[in-house]
Amino acid sequence: MPQLGYSRRPVALGRDGLVASCHPLATLAGVETLKAGGNAIDAAVATNAVLAVTQPNNCGVGGDLFCLYYEAAARRVHFLNGAGRSGSRASPDELHRRGLERLPIVGAPTVSVPGCARAWAMLLERFGTCRLDRLLAPAIACAERGFPTTSIVSQAIAEFAPLTPDPEWRRVFLPGGRPPRLGEIFVQADLARTLRELAAEGPELFYRGRVARAIAERMERDGFVTADDLAAHSGEWGEPIATTYRGVTVYETPPPTQGLTALMALNMLETDRLATRALHSVEHLHLLIEVVKLAYADRDRWIGDPEQARVPVSALLDKTYAAERRRKVDPGKAGTFVAGEPDGDTTGFVIADGHGNVVAVIQSLFNAFGSGVVPPGTGIVLQNRGRHFTLDPGHPSVLAPRKRPFHTLMASIATRDDRPVMGFATMGGNGQAMFHVQVLTNVFDYGLDIQEAIERPRFLIGAFLPDDPADAIHVESRVPARVLAALKRRGHAIKAVPDLFYRVGHAHGVVVGDGVLIGGADPRGDGVALGF
Repeated sequence: MPQLGYSRRPVALGRDGLVASCHPLATLAGVETLKAGGNAIDAAVATNAVLAVTQPNNCGVGGDLFCLYYEAAARRVHFLNGAGRSGSRASPDELHRRGLERLPIVGAPTVSVPGCARAWAMLLERFGTCRLDRLLAPAIACAERGFPTTSIVSQAIAEFAPLTPDPEWRRVFLPGGRPPRLGEIFVQADLARTLRELAAEGPELFYRGRVARAIAERMERDGFVTADDLAAHSGEWGEPIATTYRGVTVYETPPPTQGLTALMALNMLETDRLATRALHSVEHLHLLIEVVKLAYADRDRWIGDPEQARVPVSALLDKTYAAERRRKVDPGKAGTFVAGEPDGDTTGFVIADGHGNVVAVIQSLFNAFGSGVVPPGTGIVLQNRGRHFTLDPGHPSVLAPRKRPFHTLMASIATRDDRPVMGFATMGGNGQAMFHVQVLTNVFDYGLDIQEAIERPRFLIGAFLPDDPADAIHVESRVPARVLAALKRRGHAIKAVPDLFYRVGHAHGVVVGDGVLIGGADPRGDGVALGF
């Protein structure tokens, strides 16, 4: 049974709308949009725009966007792929010609075309009811007047500053030569100008206008992206992928995102009576960890840009295949697995309106501050999503011109009888699929409310400190020490980490009840959920 009083925060409740996002000002912008008559899509653009100002380490118009949208009128889930492609000059040969043996972590070579601005326009063109200038007004005010800096943003700036030599990034984010401190007002005048022009001109500003020219000029020095690459960009509407689990249909964003990974893990768990294992017991955590390892092994082998590589989605989601994979789990011993890097700074948010629509959005620069490159005069940080390409010629995500990279980004919506029951998204880079599995099973197997499901301890597999083994499993220390010791005896490389550990994601979710919306926001971050 759920433990009464476990959560540090109450659930958010509403009837006519609910917004759960990574910053209070962004949540307020979404709520105010809904209260003024906008729908979930309108509120999503307003919320995301404010996040682009107040969470500049996590997201922004220099990055990409994916979303799932449950349209109540049609009783169906739509998928928007708002990802950009690599530059036309990108190739292993060109990388080597520049004296580089591998893709760097930051810098211009990691930049791919930013898709966010076009994605906002596509969402509004198809489903929105409000003008872009109205929706961007709260973000413009935040950038122009400034906002009080949170400790997370201040710390992120301080940690990233030694990693980027980009003079424009340093000018914008180190005013007076240092990061803004907790509570200091942080003004971003160039970003305010860019958002104001975007409100007036629309997305062409980013693909053919002033901002496009600034990006192309900056990339000319040492990047792969050209003016023609920006002009050719378009997002795409498509179909989500899904599986059934515990009587619901769970939708995730398809390749090139890692949404498939969570669905594969859920398929392997479906044959187990998971709820018979005590929550966060040795048996519970061992099973989840081992299933996640298997799903990630398939992810790393198969997922790439489906336009340029064969991704066998149907075969990987087949229930028979899941049963075969599940048999590889040894109930008493940890299996071997080498995870990807668990780094990643992103923002995920969920919005439900009073008409029955639900949108789950994931938007990112990838790592904190992405590439660390700011085209002069724009105030925007360009993403480093291109660092996820590989130089292995046989891999689906091998570096090539005008190709979408593999994306850790993913978002989820669950339905029952074609009605929404839950929307969910979380930041967390490589760990996002692990976090989806943990939170969704907390809700659908253990019956936790969404706030407690988000707050319960999580684990993250992978190395992010120099002395970490590749298969390190970071577990929040609210899990009892005796459980961690027992997992170690089974062969797991357990590392206890602090309560509410930043790197296990900042999750946000909305559960749709009988005439009531129930929201949760992660205390690991700055976010808040509000309903009305």
